[in-house]
Parts: sequence; structure tokens; C-alpha cells
Amino acid sequence: MKRLVVIFFIGFLAVGALAQQSVDIGIFGGAGTYFGDMTNFDLMKSVKPTYGSFIRYNFNPRYALRLNVLSGKIGAIGEVTTKPWNFEKSVLDISFQFEFNYFKYIVGDKETPFSSYIFAGIGMQTYNYEKDSLKLEPIVDQTYFPKTDAPGRVITPTIPFGIGFKVNLSKRIGLGFEGGFRKSFSDKLDNLDDPLSYTIYPEDIQIKYTDPLHNNDWTSYMGVHLVYKLFYGYKEWEIKTSQKNILDWGIRNKSRKQ
Repeated sequence: MKRLVVIFFIGFLAVGALAQQSVDIGIFGGAGTYFGDMTNFDLMKSVKPTYGSFIRYNFNPRYALRLNVLSGKIGAIGEVTTKPWNFEKSVLDISFQFEFNYFKYIVGDKETPFSSYIFAGIGMQTYNYEKDSLKLEPIVDQTYFPKTDAPGRVITPTIPFGIGFKVNLSKRIGLGFEGGFRKSFSDKLDNLDDPLSYTIYPEDIQIKYTDPLHNNDWTSYMGVHLVYKLFYGYKEWEIKTSQKNILDWGIRNKSRKQ
């Protein structure tokens, strides 16, 4: 929790230092799950609670940049090559996400009451990799053990993307619903570091599957966020065109007395 607060505070200072057009802050509550090497896993038992916060810099009613921090448990109960397998661990997810609003949207503005949106960006995840040799023995070839990494802390890049919906509740408060995925560049989240990577086939042919671009670990998050418009900056937007003209920016700045 302390790391979450520190990261969010640093991001707040960094974004707040800009001559911002508009800045929102928000909190997130929902659930996260996993998709990877495991099969026949119980999805209901593999959904874990997740919480987080974010700060969003709005360039205009269409485009925004968001620093997003999520923390929670990720786990699953299922099988690997018909053998039982399970894991659960704490995962910290940090990302910069670019948002595009399908309709023009400003928190609290009566002319822009709601919008669907898409997002994508870059990020990272960190968690502990646990290598349990006793559990792995029935699943992997024995040549697997001396060639894989030792257990320890993992920091891996991610590609986040997803969709959502925003709606205004008051002049400064908004509500959002969001679902998205994180493509990971590590295969250690489920404590199965490419379990078929070092299998020896007949005629002493070794097939190596390890590839950071094509591993099997993904995470998915879904939930609700509550947003508060922190400040407008020194300018406000005036919507010149109706919301139905979604491909027209229809925006101009006009000076605002503070």
C-alpha cells in the first residue's frame, strides 16, 4: 500500500507541474484474473479483488493521458498437462495509458454528459516468481530445472489496452466502468516459466518454446472508477459542435477568469 501511495504522489507532482488544461484524479475498485499456461481452471475461483488509483491529464475533450496504478491478488486453480496446479500472488501494475473518447467528454460539463472510450499504452508489472520443484516434477522434463531462472522478484513490461464508459454525476464527479487486458513479456506469473521449453523429444531433439514475444501470460482487470475533477487549469473548453459530430474536434479555448 505504501508503494501505491508513493507512486501515485510522484505521478501527481509530475503531471501537476505542467500548464495543464484539465486534471482528474480517481480511485478504482474491481477484480483481476489471469490467462496463461493453465487449462481447465475455475474462472469463478480465479477472480481476485483489485484496487487502485489514477491521475488523468486531459489535452481536450477527446484525448487524455493517464497514470494508472493497480494492486491486488492474481491467482488461479486448474491444471497443467492434466496435472493439478494453482497459484496466488500480489501483483503491482503501473501504466501510462492514452485515452480516446468516442464522444466529447469533460467531467462535470452538461454538454458532455457521457462517452464510451478506448485506451492503450505501456506499463510494467512486478511480483514474486516462486519455483516449486516438487510440484513441477510431474509436469516438466528433468532438463528444465538447471536451465530456468531462480525464484525471485520479477519486473516485466506490459501492453495495456481496453474499453470503458464514463458518465457525469455532478459538476466535479464522474463515474466510469472499465475492462481491459495486460499483455506481459514474462511467463512467470503462474510460476510456470514456459513448462515445455526444455522438453527432449525422440532422437535427442530439444524444442525450446521460450520467447518473450509469444509467451502465454496475460492479466485482465474489470471494475468501476470514481473520478473527481481536480482543477481546470487556466483555460476552459467551449464545445462548438454537437456531440453527434464525433469526428470533429469542435473545440476552442477561451480565457477563463479564476
